[in-house]
Amino acid sequence: MLDAYLTYFIQLNSGLAVAAGILGLVRYRQLVPSLRWLALLACFDAAAELTGDTLREVLGFRNTMFLMPFTVAGEIILQTLLYRQVLRSATFNRIVPWLLGLFCFYALLNSSVVTVVTTNSVSLEIVSNLIQISLAGLYFQKLLNELQIENLRRDPFFWFSISLAVYGLGNMLIYLFSNYMLAHYSVNLQKIIMWGVRNLFNVQFYLAYILVLWARPVPANAGATQLD
Repeated sequence: MLDAYLTYFIQLNSGLAVAAGILGLVRYRQLVPSLRWLALLACFDAAAELTGDTLREVLGFRNTMFLMPFTVAGEIILQTLLYRQVLRSATFNRIVPWLLGLFCFYALLNSSVVTVVTTNSVSLEIVSNLIQISLAGLYFQKLLNELQIENLRRDPFFWFSISLAVYGLGNMLIYLFSNYMLAHYSVNLQKIIMWGVRNLFNVQFYLAYILVLWARPVPANAGATQLD
């Protein structure tokens, strides 16, 4: 019964990722430049989910952890470029090349066969989660400093930043306690946390993609967008 429920969450996660990717492709020309980066991010995540599912279900791979460093690096690159477009900060623009360069180098080190097979690349996940939380925090700081948005409920990046912060914080806490969990928790509880709770964070994140990409279309040269 437990395995059936967990399989359902995994399939739901993949289905929402693909739906978000398709929506991003369909709406791409109608989106403002910043949301186009989000559409590319949705397409990347959809491709990553489909690749993992194909390797496991079709080609019979039992371990697809070797994909993780490349998936994480791709996500961080696109998320950072997205927030670079949104924040429009000269200081942040100067930091971005160094941030992405160092992170990609670190991800490359984690992509070694020994590291991926023997560990869950916990440190790479935690670093990526810290970057995601920081990106969301910078956007919230921008909102507080500028006070230009009258109705936050109609700001798509407000909702996306909340989702990104929840996703990053939730996954970071899981990975921080992963070694303790493996040593002290039962196998079933480990499955619930690693495959159930983690996929719930993914589900809410992909739902945020869909919500934001479904926003009322505005001209591509406009500076903002609105939620319906």
